[in-house]
Amino acid sequence: MRYFIEFSYNGAHFFGYQIQPKQITVQEVLEKALSTLLREDIKTTGAGRTDTGVHARKIFAHFDTEQPISTDLVKRLNAFLPPSIAIKRIFQVEEEMHA
Repeated sequence: MRYFIEFSYNGAHFFGYQIQPKQITVQEVLEKALSTLLREDIKTTGAGRTDTGVHARKIFAHFDTEQPISTDLVKRLNAFLPPSIAIKRIFQVEEEMHA
């Protein structure tokens, strides 16, 4: 199953969105949170990228999982993530949809 995730972030403490070696990024933190809560290795694909220190008011990413997503995942993610990343919603989409 494919899911879209809508979120925002304050990029002040991140080295951009996309994963980079030896740097903390939004994608890395998001994937670690999803992987921990869903108990499987989750990889995300973002709809865009930002540079170091840049914020995003509204951005999307997608991820795949074989398990259904519980209705409280947004709440659980927001409790798990740092306050600089805010999950707005998660919704299932068709498999061919791409962020």
